Amino acid sequence: MRSLKLALLASVAVAGITSAAAAADLIIDPAPAPVIDNYGSVDWSGPYAGLWVSGQTDSIFGLGADLGVNVLIDGNLLAGVEGNVAWLNDDSWQGQVHGKLGFAAETFAFYGLAGVGANSATDAYAPIGVGAEVMLADNLSLKAEYQYQWDFDTSAEDAHVAKIGFNWHF
Repeated sequence: MRSLKLALLASVAVAGITSAAAAADLIIDPAPAPVIDNYGSVDWSGPYAGLWVSGQTDSIFGLGADLGVNVLIDGNLLAGVEGNVAWLNDDSWQGQVHGKLGFAAETFAFYGLAGVGANSATDAYAPIGVGAEVMLADNLSLKAEYQYQWDFDTSAEDAHVAKIGFNWHF
C-alpha cells in the first residue's frame, strides 16, 4: 500500500510540474506599439479654404473667405496661388488673386505674396506682403498676413492690411 501511495504522490507531482511547465509556454501577443504622432511631418501641399478678418488703414475692417492651393517643391519650398473675396465695413467689397512663395518647416509655413486685386470703391490695386501659418490640427491652420495694397488709382490712398484667420486643408 505504501508503494501505491508513493506512486500516486509521484504521479500528482509529475502532473503538477508538467502543467506548470506547459503553462509557462503560453503564447501571448505583445502589447501594441505606441502610436507615434506623425504631426511633425505636415504636408502643406493641396487645396485649402478659409475664413478671415482684416483691419486696414482708416479704421476699415473686413470679413473674407479664401480658396487656394499649395505645392511643396523639394520638401520645403512652398509655392501656391490663392484667391479671396472680402466685404468691408465701409460697404465696399474687394477681391484679389495672388501667388505666394516661401518656406515650410514641419508645422510652420512662411511666405511672401504678390498679385492683383479689385476694390468696388477704388478700382484695381496690387497686394504685396508676407504671411505665416501654423498647423493647429491635422487639417486646420491659423493664418496671419500683412499686405501693402498699392492702389492703381492715383487719387486713392494705398492701404496697409492685416489679416488673421483659419484655413481648412483638404
